Amino acid sequence: MKKIGIALLVVLGLASCQKFLEDEAGNAFEANEQDIQNYIMNSKLTFEKSTTGLYYYLHNKNSNGAKPTLGDEVAIHYALYTLKGIKLDSSERLKNKPYAFVYGPQQLIAGLQEGISLMRKGDRATFLMNHTLAFGSQSDPTLPAYSAVRAEVEVMSVRNEEQQIEDYIAAKKLSVTEKTTSGLRFIRTQTTTNDLVKTGDVIKVKYAGKLLSDKQFDAGEIPQLAVGGGRFIKGFEEGISKMRIGEKAILIFPSAIGYGTQGSGNTIPPYAPLLFEIEVNK
Repeated sequence: MKKIGIALLVVLGLASCQKFLEDEAGNAFEANEQDIQNYIMNSKLTFEKSTTGLYYYLHNKNSNGAKPTLGDEVAIHYALYTLKGIKLDSSERLKNKPYAFVYGPQQLIAGLQEGISLMRKGDRATFLMNHTLAFGSQSDPTLPAYSAVRAEVEVMSVRNEEQQIEDYIAAKKLSVTEKTTSGLRFIRTQTTTNDLVKTGDVIKVKYAGKLLSDKQFDAGEIPQLAVGGGRFIKGFEEGISKMRIGEKAILIFPSAIGYGTQGSGNTIPPYAPLLFEIEVNK
């Protein structure tokens, strides 16, 4: 989810300028609160208010739904509006394409982040956010700086890594050759009767790495890979150790033996299960 508008440039911090900005933000906060109270009165809904100032109303509660925890993939449909009803942004509900993100590390605007923490799968809610919980001083042609924002949110799914992997395997109708204690799913796609690779062997590996969205993040060939050398992520090396020369396989494994809680650069999110298509040769 992209923030609305562009970030305003910050001029050198003269004390008078800083004081002006603080006064403007403070005055806007008071105006936001009044606008929110007017909206609540006209909506005839009974909102609750959190300690941070987030106003929330749950249209329905699914007490049996999964609640997001750190590292889960959460998919939501959402729409953002000004309090006057001007639409700012939304997911693609008509195309059934919810917005998916990793709960915790991938931060949304503060009000949405807090609001979703109150929800479970299947819940639908309205959130009213003052500018400190929304976009602050950011602005664009439809959103003035320091504006209060309304969000309509529905949590469509909450999946941990194990569920993401199992759902992917089922959707692709893959036949798992072996599942290891580390969580690696090893799927042999081309077999040979050649020797198994062993620690110390130097082999050539062709590979393509993907997220479970099927988005490819890397591909290439490693001309000289020392088996068991520890140069690569654990899931990749564990999968190769199960192969024979000339074989092809698909490896699917959790982030614990991938790139963990940090991810890698801008291409692999934190807590991301990974898939590798690999071929091993001399």
